[in-house]
Amino acid sequence: MNSLQPPFFRELQDSRRVLIAGMGGGFDVFCGLPLYFALKADGKEVTLANYSFTSLGLSPNGPLPHAVVPVTPDLNAQPGEYFPEYWLSRWLVTQGEPGTVYALRKVGVQPLKSAYEALVNHLNIDTVILVDGGTDSLMRGDESGLGTPHEDATSLVAVNELRGPKKLLACLGFGVDHFHGVSHADYLEATAEMPRSGAYLGAFSLTPDMPPVQKYKDACEAVFQMMPRYTSIVNSSIVSAINGQYGNHHATSRTHGSELWINPLMGLYWTYHLPAVARRIQYYQPMLDTVTLSDVGLVIERHREEVPIRPRVNIPV
Repeated sequence: MNSLQPPFFRELQDSRRVLIAGMGGGFDVFCGLPLYFALKADGKEVTLANYSFTSLGLSPNGPLPHAVVPVTPDLNAQPGEYFPEYWLSRWLVTQGEPGTVYALRKVGVQPLKSAYEALVNHLNIDTVILVDGGTDSLMRGDESGLGTPHEDATSLVAVNELRGPKKLLACLGFGVDHFHGVSHADYLEATAEMPRSGAYLGAFSLTPDMPPVQKYKDACEAVFQMMPRYTSIVNSSIVSAINGQYGNHHATSRTHGSELWINPLMGLYWTYHLPAVARRIQYYQPMLDTVTLSDVGLVIERHREEVPIRPRVNIPV
């Protein structure tokens, strides 16, 4: 049956030291936890990182640049309630796992690339997997709705510019970006382009019986209790889908008043060669000069003013 295994796993066969990084901020790193536990069970060294929404006033960072903050349970600072990386690090230690989660500051491509280069060298990483909670990372720039592109695009460009490690992308949570105006017809169109260049590495389901999925659910439930006012809408939707919920099911009060479509596709990983996805970004070149997230916002805004925006298309099913 190995002949039916998604190519994504074949890409990882020779990987030894893997960095799994949440690319869009917030709780994106949690969407990488099933991969984290699966790869650890396969004997690989795996480290977690996340583009962070938390205000990180912490220092010094030792050999790492300012844009990287090693977050551990014994952090010598008041973490505040919204700090997913910190609460995840505390939960990891209770599971006998290393407690360091590397938080990446809210910066543009130039400092983020330097941060990733330092992490790759510091940890001797041979493979970087960016993880998107949602699917808007495949928006190229002329769609009717881009979702929340700033952090995703910054992460894609920064990692794509790295030399040395293998670079992969995994998306989890098909459908959750509808709230931010994404047409998932655009996402499917983008995915349909990938096999033409050999960049599509397959999709596969997370099911409740899988031990890495059980760990992922445990982590979400534990951290949601630690951060009750900031329960992740993306991850709670994914967990609901994995558990077999469907339709307008609300796992958190944060979504009350909106209509959800929890569905089985939310529990699928969609995987790609990262460089092919990064090359789709129509504003890639000006992104290279960005230093702050405000710079990124200006690049996207200018691009949207200069290109024809394609009309919205809904999935015809």
